[in-house]
Amino acid sequence: MKRAVTLWSESGGVGKTTLATNAGAALGRRGADVLVVDLDPQLGSLTDHVGFGELKTGDRDHLGDALLEEESDLGDLIVDAGDFDLVPSHEGLANIESEMAARGTNLREFRLRSALAPLAPEYDYFIVDPPATLNVLVDNALVAARDVVIPIELTRKGSVSIAGLEDTLDSMERGFRAFDESFALGILAVVPNEVGDSNIYADVREELEGEGKPVTPFGIRKRDVLKEAWRSRTTVFDFAEREDTRDLRPYEEDLLDQFDAVARIVERGTVEAAAESDAEGVAA
Repeated sequence: MKRAVTLWSESGGVGKTTLATNAGAALGRRGADVLVVDLDPQLGSLTDHVGFGELKTGDRDHLGDALLEEESDLGDLIVDAGDFDLVPSHEGLANIESEMAARGTNLREFRLRSALAPLAPEYDYFIVDPPATLNVLVDNALVAARDVVIPIELTRKGSVSIAGLEDTLDSMERGFRAFDESFALGILAVVPNEVGDSNIYADVREELEGEGKPVTPFGIRKRDVLKEAWRSRTTVFDFAEREDTRDLRPYEEDLLDQFDAVARIVERGTVEAAAESDAEGVAA
């Protein structure tokens, strides 16, 4: 396994799950073996996005069991989602914090990391998509994947949220060093999402860059096709190729380049990779 990444923002509605889904697909299309882990038990999570919503309910083994029981095999839960493999979420995750407390679970924030460890030789990348609300699921995501990609609105609210998130990561880093002196969390990239044409977008981007934040040189534009792909239970890449969906319009095709640029950032571990192109990918 080359790198594990968590897509996280404490603000809801910033396109985190859409970014995780399509970045995972872009990595897979670049020839990587990718495992996406959906830690969000809510309706509308990544599992729903790619057409496996039925696995989130019912009396079946699920991700929560793997977090609670050390002998559980996470590999038994993996499904093929096309360009990537998926560990689906389940509604039972909503009660995981109380379950861990009732069982007196030790090192509960490290359970996902332990469960993923046996799978590391099989995959090039892990992508973890937790809920927005700070809880034990987010803790597990950050411990398992210590590089963080942050989707952000280019608004004053988004700018403030970055500062708050940095404080949260710093606090968690200090706390977890009690168990692992080498523990470190880092922001791999800040990805402007649902970007429009207002002047405020440019102003906020300039501020963030001036503060040294690793902001990508592009933003994911607001495009209706992203909602259409969600309704079709597929990635935007598959949507563009399926016979039962419409072709992308010329002004929508930049989305494929942008998600591919996020994939390059994950591959190379630096935001500067977003501005690069290579024989395998498309120009950003």
